[in-house]
Amino acid sequence: MSVVVDGGHDRGVDIIYIDDDNRVINICSCKCVANFKKTKNNFPGDEIDKLISFIDDLLHHRDELLLAANAALATKIREIWELVGSGEGYRITVRLFSNQLTLAHAERVRLTAALERHQINLIEHGLYELAHGVVRSVQPKFRKKLLPLGNSIAKHVEGGHEGFLFSVALTDFFHFLHMGDKAVFDERLIADNVRYFLSLENPVNKEIRNSLFNSKYEQFWFMNNGAVIICDQLIGNVNGCFPITLVNPKIVNGGQTAKVIHAVGNEPLNTLQGSIIIKLIVSTDRNFIEQIAISSNTQSRIFGRDLRAFEPIQEKIAATLNNLGYFYRRKRGEESKDDSLKVIDAARAGQLLLSYARGLPTKAKTDSQDVFDELFNEAFDPNLTTAELIIAAHHCHEIIERRRQIAITIQKGINRSSYDESWLIEGHFHVLFVVGELMRRRGNELTDGPTAIRLIDEAITLVNRFVLSHPTSSSYRLFRSANSVIDLNRIIETEDKGGMKTATQIQFEF
Repeated sequence: MSVVVDGGHDRGVDIIYIDDDNRVINICSCKCVANFKKTKNNFPGDEIDKLISFIDDLLHHRDELLLAANAALATKIREIWELVGSGEGYRITVRLFSNQLTLAHAERVRLTAALERHQINLIEHGLYELAHGVVRSVQPKFRKKLLPLGNSIAKHVEGGHEGFLFSVALTDFFHFLHMGDKAVFDERLIADNVRYFLSLENPVNKEIRNSLFNSKYEQFWFMNNGAVIICDQLIGNVNGCFPITLVNPKIVNGGQTAKVIHAVGNEPLNTLQGSIIIKLIVSTDRNFIEQIAISSNTQSRIFGRDLRAFEPIQEKIAATLNNLGYFYRRKRGEESKDDSLKVIDAARAGQLLLSYARGLPTKAKTDSQDVFDELFNEAFDPNLTTAELIIAAHHCHEIIERRRQIAITIQKGINRSSYDESWLIEGHFHVLFVVGELMRRRGNELTDGPTAIRLIDEAITLVNRFVLSHPTSSSYRLFRSANSVIDLNRIIETEDKGGMKTATQIQFEF
C-alpha cells in the first residue's frame, strides 16, 4: 500500500495513511534536520499555511486541487473524497512529524483554529515524542491527590497488574487537574494523551460541557465514560476515608473530559457538582502503559447505521434479500456466512433509494451521514421500499459505477482533465436519478431492472448536456447545487416526448 505522496506539487503533505480499522485518515507533514543544533528550533511555521490551504481545498472538493497535485497525491485525494462521502464515519487527523521541537504556541493556535472548523484532530510528534519510546529520559516526579468516594470502590488484580475503579467528586477532580494557580491546567497530566484539546466548541466537548449545566450534573456520571489514569506509585489506602497520593499520574484516556471540567470549573458563578468515574492503574511497565493508551483511545464509535440495523424495516429487507440471493450488510464490518451471496451495503442502498426512487440525488451525495438519521424514514419508507426496488437500483448503479471507475482511472493519469465523462466521478447519483425519472415519466415500474439498465446511456447523455450548459461550474459544485435536479428535469422535459405518467409500484410483501 503506497502512503508516501512527497515530491513536487505535494502541497506540504508527505504521507497520507488511511487506517480503515479505526476509520481515520492521517494526513502527515514530516520535517527532518541533519544538524543537531537545529533540533532546538520549532516545527517550521511556513508549513502551516500549506497545510491549512490543502485541508481547505480538500474538504471543499475543489477540482483545482487535483490539477495542482502530483499523481500519488491526486490518487489519495480521490480516495479521501470517496471515503468521506461514503457515510462510513471516516474522520481526519493531521500529524506533524519532526526531529525538532513542536510548533510554537502561536502557530499551534493558528493551525488548531483552522482544523477545528472541520472537526479535525491535531497530533504533534516532535523530537521528544519520537524519542519517547526509544530513549526515555528520567523525569522529575510529581504527586497529585484524589479522594475516592467511599461507596464506589472496586479493586482488581490480574497478570501482575493492579487497578482500581472508583468515583470522585467533580470538585475534587477539578483540584486534581490544576496547578498551583487554579486557572492553569496541569499539562503534565496529559503528556501521554494521544489527543490535543479540541476547544469547548468541538461537538463532543460542547456536549460534555452541557452535561455539567442546566441541572444535568447528577447525570454526568452516567453520561460520561470518565478518565483512565495511570501512575507509577500509589500512596495510601483506597478506602474512601482519606485522600490517596498518585506519583507521576497520567490521564491516558479522558483528556478531553478533563480539559472541559477544568474550563467549566474556572467559569464565573459555576459550582461543579456531581461525580466522575475513574479507572486507576498502577504500573511502571512502559510497554503495558502504551498498550493501554492506544487501546483505550481506538475503540470504534457506534454509528447511526449500527443503531438502525435492528429497525423492523432493515431486518425485513435483510431477510427478503437473503431469499433472493443477496446479503444485506446492515452493520459496519458485518460479513456474510454464505460466500455465494452478492453483497448490498445498507448505507449505499439508502443513497441509491434517495437518488433512484425519491428524486433526491443531491441529498444522497451531500448528506450521506444523515441516511440513518434525518433521511432514514425518507430513504427507507416502509410503504415504498421493496427488495426488488433495491435490487433494480443496485444493478443499475453497478453499471454506472463501472463507467465512473474508468473516469477515476483516467483522472489519475497525466492527462487527467481530457476525459469527456470525468464529471461522472461526482455525478453518478444524478445519472441514477435521471434513469429513475425517465422510468416514471414513461410509465415503467421502478422495479424493472432490465428496462432501467437500458436507459443508462440516455441518462448519461442528458446529464452530460446539463454539465455542458454550466461551463464555468466545477463538477463538485454543480452536483451539490440544490438547483441541479430542477435543471435536469427541464432538460428531461425538453428531450423526453413520452409525457409524464404516474408509475404504480407493486408493493413487495416482506
